[in-house]
Amino acid sequence: MGVRSVYLDTSAIVKRYVVEEGTDVLDEIYAGAYAGDVTIGFSLFNIGEVAVVFDKYRRRGVIADVNDCFSKFLSEVSTLARLGSLRVVRISKPILVESVRYVFRYGVYIADALQIASAKNFEAFLTFDERLAEVAVKEGLRLFGKE
Repeated sequence: MGVRSVYLDTSAIVKRYVVEEGTDVLDEIYAGAYAGDVTIGFSLFNIGEVAVVFDKYRRRGVIADVNDCFSKFLSEVSTLARLGSLRVVRISKPILVESVRYVFRYGVYIADALQIASAKNFEAFLTFDERLAEVAVKEGLRLFGKE
């Protein structure tokens, strides 16, 4: 895989539970996490944002049972945390302050800015949002698969 730690934004996390382009990449990352070869990370904020995306997919008819999908996500979060293969980044004052700087510097939503600030201590960053990827690179993050 090439990296020991990868930060996932919400667009990446969702692909683990909803089959779409990029799901194979997430399956590989999670297999590495279960094997103890890679640490997955995301922000505490992502847990809520995943719920929002799952609900949106339910309303569009992409997923039938939003509760089942979210339960699978939470179960996997718990399992990976127990294995020591998941690091959930808390939204601290320094992360929030840094995020606000990105909002003003790049004109991104605070949710996207939080992703960049939270990903700083990971070897790679994975997003399927092109604009977020551009800003992440400008802030010195390495994109997963481009290392």
